[in-house]
Amino acid sequence: MSIEISERLLDDLPDALVVSDLRGVIQVWNRRAEVIFGLSKDRALGSSLDIIIPEHLRNAHWVGFHRAIEAGAVKHGDSAVRTKAMLGDGSTALMDISFSLAHNEGGELIGVIALARLTS
Repeated sequence: MSIEISERLLDDLPDALVVSDLRGVIQVWNRRAEVIFGLSKDRALGSSLDIIIPEHLRNAHWVGFHRAIEAGAVKHGDSAVRTKAMLGDGSTALMDISFSLAHNEGGELIGVIALARLTS
């Protein structure tokens, strides 16, 4: 059996899926991301990750983002990080977010992946 990765499959994920390019511009935003962050796909796609990063955390985020790209590895490996994220209404929520790097078929680094879920 072969499963084709499609938008529908990504929308069926139980977690928010956010994928950015190497500049931090959002390229993938699934249905669960719309629900959790309170931002439509139309609003998120093409926007900077800053739309979900509280202002006081942005500097630390971008330092870590660029460090991961340069190192070719994320700091926390397979572990989720508990952090605050900004929602569409300007409020914040505590989330568990795990990060990984995205590569194309040739192995070239093309982006950063985040899976997020609200903490209980």
